[in-house]
Amino acid sequence: MSAGAKLRLSRRDLIGFASGMVVSFPLLARSDMINSATSVATVPPPPDAAKLYAWLAVHPDNTATLYTGKVDVGTGAQTALAQIAAEELDFPIDRLSVVMGTTSETVNQGPTYGSLTIRYAGPQIRAAAAAGRAALIERAAAHFSTHADLIEAKDGFFTVKNAPQRRISYGALVAGDRLDVTIGAKGRGFAMQVAPHAKLKNPADYRVVGQSIARKDIPAKVTGAFTYVQDVKLPGMLHGRVVRPYGVHATLLSVDENAVRQIPGFVQIVRRDNFLGVVCQTEWGAIKAAKILGSVLHPKGPQAYAAKWSNWQGLPAMQDIATVVREAPGKNATVLEHGAVDQALASAQRVLKATFESPFQMHGSIGPSCAIAEVTRERAIIWSGTQMPHQDRHDIAKLLDMNPDQLEINWFEAAGAYGRNGLDHAVADAAIMSQAVGKPVRVQWMRWDEHGWEPKGPPIVQDLEAAIDANGKVTAWKHHMWVPTLGDSTLIAAALIGHPNRVGSIGHGSPAVTYAYDFPNAQISGHDEGKVALRTAWLRSPAQFETTFAMEAFIDELAAATKSDPLQFRLDHLKDPRAIAVLRAAAAHYGWQPRPAHGKPPKNGQPAKGRGIAWVNRDDTRVATIADVIVDPASGRIQVTRVVVAQDCGLVINPDGVRNQVEGNVIQSLSRTLHEEVTFDHANVTSRDWVGYPILRFDQVPDSIEVVIVNNDPKYPSHGAGEPSTCPTAAVIANAVFDATGARLRQLPFRPARVKAALT
Repeated sequence: MSAGAKLRLSRRDLIGFASGMVVSFPLLARSDMINSATSVATVPPPPDAAKLYAWLAVHPDNTATLYTGKVDVGTGAQTALAQIAAEELDFPIDRLSVVMGTTSETVNQGPTYGSLTIRYAGPQIRAAAAAGRAALIERAAAHFSTHADLIEAKDGFFTVKNAPQRRISYGALVAGDRLDVTIGAKGRGFAMQVAPHAKLKNPADYRVVGQSIARKDIPAKVTGAFTYVQDVKLPGMLHGRVVRPYGVHATLLSVDENAVRQIPGFVQIVRRDNFLGVVCQTEWGAIKAAKILGSVLHPKGPQAYAAKWSNWQGLPAMQDIATVVREAPGKNATVLEHGAVDQALASAQRVLKATFESPFQMHGSIGPSCAIAEVTRERAIIWSGTQMPHQDRHDIAKLLDMNPDQLEINWFEAAGAYGRNGLDHAVADAAIMSQAVGKPVRVQWMRWDEHGWEPKGPPIVQDLEAAIDANGKVTAWKHHMWVPTLGDSTLIAAALIGHPNRVGSIGHGSPAVTYAYDFPNAQISGHDEGKVALRTAWLRSPAQFETTFAMEAFIDELAAATKSDPLQFRLDHLKDPRAIAVLRAAAAHYGWQPRPAHGKPPKNGQPAKGRGIAWVNRDDTRVATIADVIVDPASGRIQVTRVVVAQDCGLVINPDGVRNQVEGNVIQSLSRTLHEEVTFDHANVTSRDWVGYPILRFDQVPDSIEVVIVNNDPKYPSHGAGEPSTCPTAAVIANAVFDATGARLRQLPFRPARVKAALT
């Protein structure tokens, strides 16, 4: 173990410790090597959620460990959950470590997505910690031969009231014992209720929750000592690469194995139906072999490599994707309907219509997906950065024809994805190749794998129509959207080996709209579709980023048509007090001066300034955003100079963490608004690098991103901050561009050529 690496006791180690045996499990620095579990014939199942030891452990050195099935994808959830536990446990947070995701050590609290960790896992951990505190107080009372009411808990010590000399630390009290106390649990995943009879602390007494505690993961990330999943190494580990079809659904015709056998360290070609992988002793050997077989698209076509594929050309023309989306089979879904919309539109004094389009977009993870698998007949051990380790345990077991009890997922953080990128698919790749060669195999996707094959956010088409009366009030609102599949949880490798339906499922798109305006006649509906062209999956704030773009940009069009101030127009049509509060808070901080949007072309082709406003309700978190932009008519470039965000996500666990999340949301959604669009031909994704799929650069980040936290009050339950402030950005920029230039942008992304076309 390298200098500075820390000792971490796993749950198995703690159990062994209680029976007189200690086994060390290091928290590794990036250069360290993890010992393989080859001697383990069975895999421990997830612990019983009804037991206190499933959530907490107290160690003899007066440190403690929180166990959670949730994971941290760069959002700071690890620190926030630790704050919740430390608060209820009355234990120093700097002495509380967190074990996340590993399936043999943590309870299944459901996947980590949807900004739901603090909302649902937070109360579960809070209750478990409160139950733990009560159990330890009872134990301290027995130790001091007194009543539990006379025991005070603070900062990791128990003291008898009015007798400060009678004092014992949590660690000395527990003395290495497992916390084998039944606290109760019912339900599963998000809905699981833990320790229902636990007495929770009064929020008025909080000392840790609500404080900007420094994140636990940052120091090691800054120094380079942090162990990402890409850094994990096993003894005897081999390296694998997958050679993708030369067309999304191409058929593998033949493989010339002799073409790669001469590569030093070559081990084996793994072929199962259309799955083609190569395993070598070194990563560079695997990269070279994959290139010879055809891992990189070649302009001469699929016959230019040692692996021959059919010339599949089944993707639609990229420029026709909006029509394809509209015409795809699916089902209709009504989100909301009241009043007589069609009648109100037919009799209206003025009717406005607009269509909004958004493209395929990718997660664009800076670090490509990676996984390690060690599969034997008896069991499978996986090292992964997945956002759903407990679900992967079941899915990969199905893929390998194994029982879930034979499989363990060891979780290590990966590059942030905010949605389902290629992480789960890399696990499947590694598992299939490890099962074939009988040794641990590490699969590191290449950039073209990640860009080309990670599931994409789907294209969405939306039609909006509204009626306005003589007083400038909206009398009818009609919003229809076409949303292809958002949730395709089938694995690429499963499809390639001929079992596409064995693992996961394909859902339909779901309109992600939280309607809040007070219109007398309204109809919001969607057309939920299956697959359209490319594989799709959740991307940060799935669908609601796009639907908020359409709704809030169209609201601005209505405000402009009535020559109304955009803020006041929204307030005039809202009754939700929390929505009104975030809009007013953002406006006050920004220094909003009431006026209609200018909407005039720039003078003499000079850069023009504008402002925009929009808001959203995402899973009970309200966000209002205001932005300033400068539009250069000559180049078509948009520079966002200032962004103000007011967010109400209820009681805030870590204010600095919320601000960090809002800033990250703004930057990523600006990138999606200004740059990001997946391109493809009739066979493949063609935007397979950062040139073809540009993202926001440092010099394009706003000079100022200012965050206002609203309604940080215990009377409001805590809600997520990982996604909501993504949603208003595209509408805010579109509205600001109109204010600056009079041009309406209704198609994402707002690349320079598209902006210049709108200005002409």
